[in-house]
Amino acid sequence: MRDNITDLEVRALAEGVNLSDGHPRQSLSDSQQDIVASFAELFAETTKVPVATVELNARTAFLGSIGQYRAFDPDVEFRSCYSSSTAIDMVGKAIRATGRAITMVEPTFDNLHDLLTGHGLSIGSVAESDVLTGPLDELPPTGGVLFIVSPNNPTGTVIDRERLHEIAAACAARDTVLVIDSCFRAQDVRAQYDMYEVLTAHPLDWVVIEDTGKLWPLQELKAGFLNWNAHNPLPLARMYSDHMLSASPFILRVVELFAEDGRHGGYDRLRRDIEANRALARRHIDLRPAYPDSRISVDTFQLPDGVRANELYLQLKEQSVHILPGELFYWETPDLGTRMIRVSLARDPESITAGCQRVNQHLEHWRRVVIV
Repeated sequence: MRDNITDLEVRALAEGVNLSDGHPRQSLSDSQQDIVASFAELFAETTKVPVATVELNARTAFLGSIGQYRAFDPDVEFRSCYSSSTAIDMVGKAIRATGRAITMVEPTFDNLHDLLTGHGLSIGSVAESDVLTGPLDELPPTGGVLFIVSPNNPTGTVIDRERLHEIAAACAARDTVLVIDSCFRAQDVRAQYDMYEVLTAHPLDWVVIEDTGKLWPLQELKAGFLNWNAHNPLPLARMYSDHMLSASPFILRVVELFAEDGRHGGYDRLRRDIEANRALARRHIDLRPAYPDSRISVDTFQLPDGVRANELYLQLKEQSVHILPGELFYWETPDLGTRMIRVSLARDPESITAGCQRVNQHLEHWRRVVIV
């Protein structure tokens, strides 16, 4: 079995300069440090409050802080999860139970595809450009599932409100369940129109996956939220109960407080830091950005002719520098990513500078060898 992206990211945790995974590893702000300092009190506090209350407060604070107010409508079902990957796995099991065909956007992070195929599902691909601007008369699989990502990883592409209306209407007309992964939403204000308002405006079955795991450097303390419309044909409530009882009330309380911190300046600070790190990466890696308009906490670069992403990844790994090769994001047509590398921006500036300088030094050595 081939390595997937997460396999490569795990190796980067061992040693060296880690620009591999998109998980946040930057320093906490002063206000975030204050929250962390109160963890013992928070733990004791959540033992005295009903779990359902803690869960509702966390979800309300988080989704409210990123503009998703219609998610609180009474006919919207939700569950809190350990992570977005857990939620996606539940969605995969639910789709398998209904036998629906799946079409998924490409490129995107390969574990979305792998989690679904792990349940024996067959997945067709649709190019991101077709999702954004292509004709919709045949895109949603009739009686199936359309799985899209906004903002997308690694491209950073956001589906705007008008286009989502068009996609939702097309899915409703073809009895297609629309599944949207919005795990990077908080990093890009363009994605913070009320998506649930759009979805509930159509006679549509839908699922939306939200996540806190890309936002705060909490050493993997995070939660995902699985949301869907009432009477959805996917048996999501049953699949959830097969997996878990509830996310940790303690972590949900932490999510609530970090979301409130985000609402009061934390998200602005996060976005400023990401853009500052993007500027650093682009200054120190002498390559063209593959997705110039991306605003999420990763950046992707176009490699020169003759340099293959996986070969560069292996060479850099030998020097204890960890990036990601682009092939794995193109889960059906990997050749389309063979001249791309992705670096994480969710680091302190010193790490971005050191890592990107070493990547560029290796590329300069390659250029000299080619010229000679």
